[in-house]
Amino acid sequence: MNSPVPTALARTTSWNKAMSASPGPLDVHVPADRIEGTIPAALLGGRVLSNGPGWTRIGDRTAHPFDGHGYVRSLRLLEDGSCQLRARFVRTPSYVAEEEAGHLVHRGLATNPSSLFWQNLRKGPPRNVANTTIVPWGGRLLAGWEAGAPYALDPESLATRGEERFGGLIDDVATLAHLRRDHSQGRLTLCNVTQGRNTTLAFQELDEQDNLVSQSGATIDGMLFIHDYAFTPSWFVVGGNPLSLKPGALLMSMVGAGVFFNAVAPDTRRPGCLHLLPRRGDGPVRTVELPGPAFVVHFGNAFEQADGTVVVDVCAFEDFTFGAEFGYQGPDAPFDPALPEARGPQSLYRITVPPEATTASWVRLTDHGVDFPRFHPEHEGVETPTLFGATRRDTRYSDPFDSIIAIDLLDPERPEQLWTAPETVFMGEPLFAPSDDDPAQGHVLAILSDGIRGETTLAIFDAQALADGPVARIPLPLLPIAFHGEWEPAGK
Repeated sequence: MNSPVPTALARTTSWNKAMSASPGPLDVHVPADRIEGTIPAALLGGRVLSNGPGWTRIGDRTAHPFDGHGYVRSLRLLEDGSCQLRARFVRTPSYVAEEEAGHLVHRGLATNPSSLFWQNLRKGPPRNVANTTIVPWGGRLLAGWEAGAPYALDPESLATRGEERFGGLIDDVATLAHLRRDHSQGRLTLCNVTQGRNTTLAFQELDEQDNLVSQSGATIDGMLFIHDYAFTPSWFVVGGNPLSLKPGALLMSMVGAGVFFNAVAPDTRRPGCLHLLPRRGDGPVRTVELPGPAFVVHFGNAFEQADGTVVVDVCAFEDFTFGAEFGYQGPDAPFDPALPEARGPQSLYRITVPPEATTASWVRLTDHGVDFPRFHPEHEGVETPTLFGATRRDTRYSDPFDSIIAIDLLDPERPEQLWTAPETVFMGEPLFAPSDDDPAQGHVLAILSDGIRGETTLAIFDAQALADGPVARIPLPLLPIAFHGEWEPAGK
């Protein structure tokens, strides 16, 4: 009789298989009779889009997931109750070069092509791998990356059209991967970041024809980590995540003997804060101190109350270490899912900033560690009833995620909803597909990764009965772990 595999080993095995999966281009049809349950009629015709690293084991080296090549997945829920999966790599110049070479060619944020530093010289700046976000806009899909321009894809074939610089608007600047949409005004918002001794932020707002309709920005003292932002009708909101440079490590990274991620660290000597930048006009930046340490990676929503009070939902660490995300241990080692547990969970806070205040209050919305906060996709900048996130059943940790959580933002007394996947199955970012009739009702869609069984599942939940489990499960080939995605309703 075979003895069972210890849970820790099975979890590590499953995580490594999911993180390292690289099935390449896919066109897979899943007929309705292979789907457990029934796809809700309200979702038919729509699709889930996701993006993440689809190639991390490149030659004989494992790239940090942030340096893995972008792999966009489209999961269309067809009218006959079946599902069509299409997946393609974003064909950036670095992808094409490494596909031809069969090994790492260009440097990344956390990965060098060689362990011999002289072979990394003249490899240029970190490569744009377009692997972080995917946003439908203006008849194309935009695949974002953290420090360069997004790449435009054909919305149906997923063929790469090329770098999208919006007619020269973002030439020679680093644009955040997170592109947020103001549905109330039909605008796409971009944030460009210029780093040095200080941090300069430039926000642009485009209409649906890519015309520039508004821009604003400011320079903030110190070097900051900016990955995401939120907005209200009056403000753009960013986390005041101060960084300190390690001069020796920076020099090592510049000569190819180290990586950039090893040269920066959060500056924990400074208190947590938010910066509020005026969305209109040239008013001063408001710097608002928070009640405790806060290293903000992802934002939920933000909105303004009638008296001008700003309310912001954030996921914040007390501290953060760069380089070990997703359990990365280096180019010659397996991923370790226990590594993220060592830094502690992300806390989900609701922050309240009164008018003219220089300090804010906050309340923690759940005991669970939460990331990937999502809500009604058309409620950016206005109050929304529910927040969904990826979490862990064990409240000591947040990632790697095994659960999905729903939190009522209008009734704090209402118990949260939680659903947990089976052991060795990992939860991706939850996406909310709202009902046309009630903004609190609809469905939640999440991608589950099971490396042990070699299978990915698209799970669909009733948003009002999340804890009851999926109403439909769509079996798919094992896909690599994704970062961010979008729900695109039928006809959009």
